[in-house]
Amino acid sequence: MKRLPLLLVALLTGCASLIAPRGTNDVFILPAAPAPMHAATHARLPWSLTLVTPTASGPLGSRALLVSPQPDLVQVYAGARWAEPPPTLLRQRLLAAFAADGRLPRVAPDSVGALTRYTLSSDLDDFRVIISDGRARVRVALTVRLLDNHSRQLLAQRSFTIEEPAAGRNATQVVAAFGAACDRLVPRVVDWTIASAASPPVAAR
Repeated sequence: MKRLPLLLVALLTGCASLIAPRGTNDVFILPAAPAPMHAATHARLPWSLTLVTPTASGPLGSRALLVSPQPDLVQVYAGARWAEPPPTLLRQRLLAAFAADGRLPRVAPDSVGALTRYTLSSDLDDFRVIISDGRARVRVALTVRLLDNHSRQLLAQRSFTIEEPAAGRNATQVVAAFGAACDRLVPRVVDWTIASAASPPVAAR
């Protein structure tokens, strides 16, 4: 599993534009994904999937809105946090993406305990804002694994990394960029999952 290079987590003090006014305590969710322009016309597949909440270590598993104002330094936005930890937000986004795609008759979160043919697990390797040359961009990195629940065999593994520029450096603008990054990420995970289930098992890739 990939990890952030050096987790030095502190309140952000070196970048005044990222400091919230006294008393501010904004709570963010990911912006809603855009509605599909056309109804899904894919053929339904004869198998179901369990979607496990991504694992994350340290600050990545907290509700902090993380930012790196310089390499090897991770800090938090003052006065801003996620409504749920990013792994939970991403699981919700993935569940919605599979439902919108329409090819699978059932995709259940792991908390349900449903009996399914495959399990999709993942590690959230990055979910933060990066400041470079005075500009902000967000990075979302996810390593996914598809497991056959009948044989307990790993069918495939892949890492996805998405970077999206933000319109500015305040919390609202970077949250919008996180939404755009997830809009690019989740369809790729959906397509990869379905393609991998149809392919012979191979070593991690």
